[in-house]
Amino acid sequence: MTENNTDLFQQWNTLVQDIERSFIDAQNIFRAICESDTQIVEAGNALVDIHTLKTNVGLLYEDACGLMITKMGDVPETTTAAGHLIEKKDGSDRKKWDHENLAKNVASRINDMAINLETGEVIMSPQDMMLKLLDFAAVSYWRVRELGKIGISADEFCEVSEGKTNIIIRKAK
Repeated sequence: MTENNTDLFQQWNTLVQDIERSFIDAQNIFRAICESDTQIVEAGNALVDIHTLKTNVGLLYEDACGLMITKMGDVPETTTAAGHLIEKKDGSDRKKWDHENLAKNVASRINDMAINLETGEVIMSPQDMMLKLLDFAAVSYWRVRELGKIGISADEFCEVSEGKTNIIIRKAK
């Protein structure tokens, strides 16, 4: 490592330590704000500041990843001195899925698989065919209210954590 690189890494390490200390300070000060007689609106302003910082950290990470991809060039992965594996993964964003037509297409293919083409024998029950769908679609959530409408309690099929109230921050109009 050159002297210039050593200086850069010293600056980087100092910066990271300062940010980590600032995060701890922010957490402690925000806790004190919330535990004081501060008005809700004032505490809300501080929370919006934290939300903005979270967004900025996300943008920093996104930019850093782009720079790292360029730095890695044709190297598919690297391991840091601390043992962290950094991998480059290719992928595409897929949006605006035509779920209905795709499901119909998959259902048709599964229906074809359910019949032995040589003998004409049906080798999958309707229930087997529905379960086969899960080979092609990963359900990331179940519609709990809709399940309830057909008499199924989602809680019987998953681990249920203690309820949690969340905060949602929307930009001012």
